Amino acid sequence: MKHQLESEIDGDGTTEQLARWIVELRAESMPARVLERAKHLILDGIGCGLVGARVPWSAKMLDAVSAYEPDGPCSVIGSEKRFGPLAAAILNGSFIQATELDDYHSMAPLHSASIVLPALLAGVEATKAGRPVTGRDLLVAAVAGFETGPRAGLALYGPDMLTRGWHSGPIFGCPAAAAAASRLFGLGVRETESALGIACTQAGALMSAQYEGMIKRAQHAFAARNGLFGALLARGGYEGMRKVFERPYGGFLAMFSAGNERDPPYKVHEVAAGLGEIWHTELIRIKLHACVGGSHGQIEVLEKLQLKHPDRFTLDQLPRIRKIKVGLSHAIYAHDGWVPESRPLTETGGQMNAAYIGAVQLTDRQVLLEQFSAKKLDDDLVWDLIHKTECYHDSEFDKPNQVAGARITIEFDDGFSLEDWTPWPKGYDPPITNEDIRAKYRKLATSVVDAARMQQIEDLVLNLDKLDETFIVKLGDLLVAPVGNSMA
Repeated sequence: MKHQLESEIDGDGTTEQLARWIVELRAESMPARVLERAKHLILDGIGCGLVGARVPWSAKMLDAVSAYEPDGPCSVIGSEKRFGPLAAAILNGSFIQATELDDYHSMAPLHSASIVLPALLAGVEATKAGRPVTGRDLLVAAVAGFETGPRAGLALYGPDMLTRGWHSGPIFGCPAAAAAASRLFGLGVRETESALGIACTQAGALMSAQYEGMIKRAQHAFAARNGLFGALLARGGYEGMRKVFERPYGGFLAMFSAGNERDPPYKVHEVAAGLGEIWHTELIRIKLHACVGGSHGQIEVLEKLQLKHPDRFTLDQLPRIRKIKVGLSHAIYAHDGWVPESRPLTETGGQMNAAYIGAVQLTDRQVLLEQFSAKKLDDDLVWDLIHKTECYHDSEFDKPNQVAGARITIEFDDGFSLEDWTPWPKGYDPPITNEDIRAKYRKLATSVVDAARMQQIEDLVLNLDKLDETFIVKLGDLLVAPVGNSMA
């Protein structure tokens, strides 16, 4: 392998350029609508965290971590015990991702709130950030994270990571969390570049986590912890590698693109492309269904068919379905189009499997948490429909922005056939409104906390830009109070 000289490295100081932008980012330098959207993304993340804090796998995570972690200064949703910053980031990130209701980015798949928010909450409480931190400071830091993660992902061709078996979000998320925490701490350019390097050298997660077990829920939280750890070390003067995005030998992009058969294998310019002009904060999608985002188009095509042909989709008519064909993008087919090997699926497996997701939409006309109960995961009619489902790669959905689209053909035993498709699910064009996000938050939150507490959290988050440094105490107290089990 030929090693390039320092002067020959491609990218023209890309990592430093990103670090400088993070350091110089101010609320005044971004459109008001971006700040407003950031507040709503934080609110959505908190709503998901409240719902996810006491589901069975989250309870196991909390018990396991509590058994060995000492007390600390950092709040954990629904827990009276406080933890050190890294443990708190893991727990809160796991809770936000616990039910597959949290946000996602369609062009560079990651769940931003489960990465950025835990890093920021723990960062403020652990160190007071080394300076007074207002709600506005936290909001600007969140935007730094929301903007960084997708750019790192686009440099690696976004969904391509999923086709190769990487869990893309925890990989793209390490620099996102580092960016957010660095901005929160007020680090300089060199320290921020160090934090990015320290975070990126910890990146990695396997998509085989989707088939069984509980660990898929925690992998985005690894990124929250890793980025926060990078910023904490850099803040203390510990130096990370420079030029982590540009380096062809051992660099972040070079290594995670290895074997992708793309030309070029990665696009370093995407890391800093459009900073301050293109706002990925506005391109983060809000989930309306409790499953992998790539199957949302499939769900909504089935909804259309059910509405257009109600007589064909009554429960007693579903056994007359002979075959269901589901066309998906390359990334989503690889990610979600797998054939179940055993019955029943686990909760994680059900939320990651296109055949199961489609089957419960047909039987229950919704895909929410109750569709992943133990009883439903072993339902005879659901499994009859799973066995009749064939997923395939449809190149139509490999076009830009269509990765979560779907084409569905359903054949019945009398020869009748239906077909419909969508290029993308709801929330792409136009995006889900802030009003819709508030409605989703209220529905989620009131399923596990009382209405007064729900409203207090909403009022605080939506006024972050007006709050002084005491906001974190108020928010922490609201988050740590007990929550209900949304799956009870």
